[in-house]
Amino acid sequence: MQRTQAEEGRAKAAARKKAAPRNSLPVAYLRLVLDITAERGVDAEQVLKGTRLTAAHLTAPDSRIASADAARAIANAIRLTGDRGIGLAMGLRTKPTAHGYLGYAVMSCNSLRESLEVAIRFIQLRQRDVSLTLSVEDMTAVMEASETHSLGPHRQLFLEGLMLGIVRVGGFVVGEPLLDCELWFDWPEPDYFAAYRAQLPPVRFSAPSVQIRFDAGLLKRQPVMADQGAARQAVEQCEREQALGGRGPDDIVRRVRAALVLSPEGYPDLAEVSARLFTSSRTLKRRLQQCGTSFQQLRDEARQRDAVRLLENPDLEVQQIAATLGYSDPPSFTRAFLRWTGKLPSRVRGR
Repeated sequence: MQRTQAEEGRAKAAARKKAAPRNSLPVAYLRLVLDITAERGVDAEQVLKGTRLTAAHLTAPDSRIASADAARAIANAIRLTGDRGIGLAMGLRTKPTAHGYLGYAVMSCNSLRESLEVAIRFIQLRQRDVSLTLSVEDMTAVMEASETHSLGPHRQLFLEGLMLGIVRVGGFVVGEPLLDCELWFDWPEPDYFAAYRAQLPPVRFSAPSVQIRFDAGLLKRQPVMADQGAARQAVEQCEREQALGGRGPDDIVRRVRAALVLSPEGYPDLAEVSARLFTSSRTLKRRLQQCGTSFQQLRDEARQRDAVRLLENPDLEVQQIAATLGYSDPPSFTRAFLRWTGKLPSRVRGR
């Protein structure tokens, strides 16, 4: 019995999903572990014992490794060195270049806020275990980590390395050894922390969640290597990598959301987003409809998100914000904002 065209399509999609690598990590992160253990007299072969990794994996610049192999290597490193704080050691060594094109994009943005937003937008290119958000509470900027699934026994190590790595890269971006911040972890202070305390920013343990908190004024700091042309090229490469990442049909909504970033020219239109995702406008509209949404709905979401952020800036008049978001006049923006939030823009700004 022959299968229908729709059944053939579903079978091919299932095969692609099955074949796609899941939870893989760039080999650059494992090289950090090997550098740390080598300095402590541990041979790389001992660290890699029990994994499927070879020298070819370690030398290929764009190679990725399965998370299971990375976890085995890290477990070996902890056992051989007796140091359960290797995640902190990794974070302290992290440089933007360890993150490939994403690192170059982060370095060349026009402000620290833009750098962090780019990092959030493309973090899934480097790992798929944790997502990040950036918000401002009063005068404090908060970057919070949320796990996409259980991280198992290496949760502390992974989150310590990730969050301290962001602090290290954030400092590099603005020309400091570390970003001036406070780290929050939601577990009690471990015994290995004392050995690293002097090298770290203030850390709060048993906190409500895993966060990086710093003065919101730092968001305006210009990176020492700011270069709009270089940033554009690096972001385009990240977009290309994201589009070709084989993440499945359910990911199209997230990818469109990620593409709807406000620039001095406004938001990209349907044709521009379609081109970035290497598809046609017609196909993109159909795929969004299958997911129960539309390009216009997602653009309105982006407008609402950015409206709240722009209203936090007292130097911007409401009419400037309306124009920036693509509204022809302030009343149109006010009506839209009232529909989104049930509040007037002036009420939100006053609060």
